[in-house]
Amino acid sequence: MTIRKSIFFISWIAFIAYAVYFAPNGNQGYLHQLMTMDDPDPFLLMVFSFLGIYPLVFSALLLGEDDSRLPLWPFVAGMFMFGAFALMPYFFLSEGKTSRQRRTPKWLLKGIQSVLFYIFLIIGTVALFLYGVIQGNFHLYLEAFQTSQFVHVMTIDFFILTFLSSFVIYWRERKNGQVNQLHWLGFMPIVGAILYLIKKRK
Repeated sequence: MTIRKSIFFISWIAFIAYAVYFAPNGNQGYLHQLMTMDDPDPFLLMVFSFLGIYPLVFSALLLGEDDSRLPLWPFVAGMFMFGAFALMPYFFLSEGKTSRQRRTPKWLLKGIQSVLFYIFLIIGTVALFLYGVIQGNFHLYLEAFQTSQFVHVMTIDFFILTFLSSFVIYWRERKNGQVNQLHWLGFMPIVGAILYLIKKRK
């Protein structure tokens, strides 16, 4: 097992262990509020919605690179339910390239790699950010982070996905022999990865 795979495996196990054994064990019904839209706090809704946008971003980043022996798409699809928990295993389970063509249909790649799709994601992200920051209550969110297992794990998941977007940019560049300094864009949540994708279209 390579160093990269070892790091991802250990980090994945540590994330699971933390979520199960060390995160707050409270359950104040925040997930139910979000799923039923029962007047959730805008800041809470913002972060939750970002976790729904991130799988779309990773789809655009990764599905065009789905040429390993291990199919990538199930891990990306799993992100809609499990976030980073679903994506991280790919990076310690996948092997080298195969001789087969990439698995993702061309029509789907064309859609998720279009400028229109990127603009849609940016507008949605910015609108959610403004709504959450202006209308939300950060102190209420902080209290939820300290007492609710769901909010606590969700927040950490968001930061891990942000770090992963930087890694995936670096991984893509290195995989295609084009290593540069663009991976720093991934540290700008969601928008940075989209700006990278727009830049790569030029």
